[in-house]
Amino acid sequence: METKTENIQPPFKLLILDLFDAYHYADVVSGDWRYAWLTGGYAPISDHDKAIALADRLFWALNPEAKTQHDWYEWDAGYDVRVYDADNGCVYKAHQKLPKE
Repeated sequence: METKTENIQPPFKLLILDLFDAYHYADVVSGDWRYAWLTGGYAPISDHDKAIALADRLFWALNPEAKTQHDWYEWDAGYDVRVYDADNGCVYKAHQKLPKE
């Protein structure tokens, strides 16, 4: 999945993805129980910078021990936080801020 960098449209929504469930159970279990969507409810997230900041804070709260991308996904025990725009295009992946090594 490519991250979009142009023509992003609010409102934004955040996706919290459980790595273990998403990658190991995706073939045997259907449904959206592996994901949590944060849409803003009655107050949708319309500012791109605020959506990014919220995604980063959630990522660090859910993955406090992650120092590199390898540490984060080594045992598929972490959570990814992504930002999607109104067209359901992924515009940000919080794990990409971690150094690769």
